[in-house]
Amino acid sequence: MNGKLGNIVKNYLKGNLRCAEFALTNACIAKCSFCGIWKQTPKVYVDTDKALRAIDRLADFGVAHMCFTGGEALLHPHAVEIVERASKRKINSAMLLAAPQLLLRNDMAKRLEAAGNDLVSISFDSGDPEIMAQSRQIENIMDDLARALEAVRKTRVKTMASVLIWNGNFDKLKDVCDEAVRMGFDFISLNYPTFSESTVYELGGEGISLSPEQLIQSLESAIELKKKKGCRIINAASSMRNIVNYLKDPASARYHCFGGRHVMFVDWFFDVYPCMQLPDSLGNILTMEEKALDIAPCNKCNMSWYRDLSTFFHGPRSLPMILEAAASSGKLL
Repeated sequence: MNGKLGNIVKNYLKGNLRCAEFALTNACIAKCSFCGIWKQTPKVYVDTDKALRAIDRLADFGVAHMCFTGGEALLHPHAVEIVERASKRKINSAMLLAAPQLLLRNDMAKRLEAAGNDLVSISFDSGDPEIMAQSRQIENIMDDLARALEAVRKTRVKTMASVLIWNGNFDKLKDVCDEAVRMGFDFISLNYPTFSESTVYELGGEGISLSPEQLIQSLESAIELKKKKGCRIINAASSMRNIVNYLKDPASARYHCFGGRHVMFVDWFFDVYPCMQLPDSLGNILTMEEKALDIAPCNKCNMSWYRDLSTFFHGPRSLPMILEAAASSGKLL
């Protein structure tokens, strides 16, 4: 068992395992219709020394898995140094990005590998180059993506296609996943569309205005895909069924969200939120006490990363997710 996986298991058994998304900047290259972060001014980049302190505090609070996001986290001039600190604290790290060309600059793929980054998660909305370019407003994005994947394949870092379910693909998930596999992604994660109440992390827009019935149709197709040999979707089938139940009737959701308690969002001001969607901060990670994270479970939305990970923290009811994750954890960590 490697140091990072051991750290996850140790914290889980102690009951204080936490996962965090850490936004390093609101600067972005993409101009996605369903996200308003790229419109924000001024552009903010986390202070590097404070970011390193923040990672130490998060690690002390039990954070053993961290997703670096933004905006575009790789636009931060010291993103690699920040990743390196996470690795030194035995934190499994994922780098999220929408602009794959950032992996081609300054030998970035190899630098991330040297810093101990475990996974790069790249937005992948469609296998159609024109739709991808229009969706993210980045010219030649598919060509950049192919070259970025080739660069990362020369390292030990794994790759994941981050597939947002939206109007353009909710009924074509098999085609999108097949193309992601063809392009060489190691894994696929599905992101469920949601609208944000946060003024810091603005999510929404016409592109993700799916009806509950359309999203249910999409998730049920993903559950069927999970049954097929070679499927690389990492979302647990039990978790997706939980979201289907939530969409049909929120009261029927078997697993509520542990946003704040076990999963959290840290913005570019170092303020901690239960998730990206909710507007009220729990405090600033540089000064807050750990007890501020002891909040009640939530059942207000279907935000994927937070709802999916929360299914692991429900005691005996989490056994299906734990068994499913154990089958692939050796490949992911």
